[in-house]
Amino acid sequence: MLLDVSKALRAPGEEIAFTHRDEIPPQEIFGDTVTFDSVVMTGYYSMMDHNLRLRGRLQTVAHGECAGCFAPVDYEVDVPFDETFLHISREKTYAGMEDELETDDDERLAFEGSKVELHQLALTLTLLDLPIRFVCEPECKIMKKARQDNESHACQKELPDQHPFSALQQLLTKDQEV
Repeated sequence: MLLDVSKALRAPGEEIAFTHRDEIPPQEIFGDTVTFDSVVMTGYYSMMDHNLRLRGRLQTVAHGECAGCFAPVDYEVDVPFDETFLHISREKTYAGMEDELETDDDERLAFEGSKVELHQLALTLTLLDLPIRFVCEPECKIMKKARQDNESHACQKELPDQHPFSALQQLLTKDQEV
């Protein structure tokens, strides 16, 4: 969905409050499907020169499965954001500004007209906030067992010949003995 920023274009420098809702379709992440509630972005926007500044918070709930027991898990996404969009007008594009845009970073956010597309920003902020794997809260028996098994393995100090470079260490020792 688009955010109408025409008020900021008419009143440069003035901060205007906004609430924006968006939908993120289910995402396939590491073989698991994650679904999302409606995304709500709240905050302020203002226009300064050719830059639109959006700042505020993005909130939603992600739904996945526990990595251990596969039970449904909800993860609350609450991310602050502060982004700047470049306003591109057709007159400036025709007057040679597109050469200037090509030299800028390819990741630069831009918009044309009086409406800004926020879907990609919402998707990026949401996905970057997700954990690597979903786990039950409180921790399920399977994840607790996996953590205990992981902790029971010997550390490098106890078994020095069990590290990736142990074969090199043995060669060095053999050369010194000769």
